[in-house]
Amino acid sequence: MQERILTPKHRKGKKPVKVRKPSKPIDGINHRLLAEQAAAAAQAQEVVDTAPEDDAAPTRAELEAKATELGIRFDGRTKDKKLGQLIQDRLSAPTGE
Repeated sequence: MQERILTPKHRKGKKPVKVRKPSKPIDGINHRLLAEQAAAAAQAQEVVDTAPEDDAAPTRAELEAKATELGIRFDGRTKDKKLGQLIQDRLSAPTGE
């Protein structure tokens, strides 16, 4: 006798799940979503307008560029904090000239 394979929607002991569709407004425009999108766009515009602060931590790309410039060996496993410490040590070390 064949075993019946039930889809996840109709497993034993489970009720079928009915997917509800969002309501359609009369004028065809979902004004709630428009307001959310407008707010998100305004917030994105504010973020773009602000300049990055100088006291922010350096990015990974900046750290890698400086380490390559100074001849420091590193790989992908080197953490940003460790790489920054290696750069600080190299810059603060006496050059011997």
